[in-house]
Amino acid sequence: MATAIKAIPTLHGKEAKEFLRHAEEAERNFKGFKDIEEHPFCVMARSILEKAGMR
Repeated sequence: MATAIKAIPTLHGKEAKEFLRHAEEAERNFKGFKDIEEHPFCVMARSILEKAGMR
């Protein structure tokens, strides 16, 4: 039995332009990551990779 596939919502017109404006503003304002290697999630990921022998 086939499963119905839902349509993917797509932005058009004013909503699409507003979305792009916000995305471009966020990209311009991004300052980068400072000390990303010491972030708790990076430390945890490094630990997991080392235990798995992948680092």
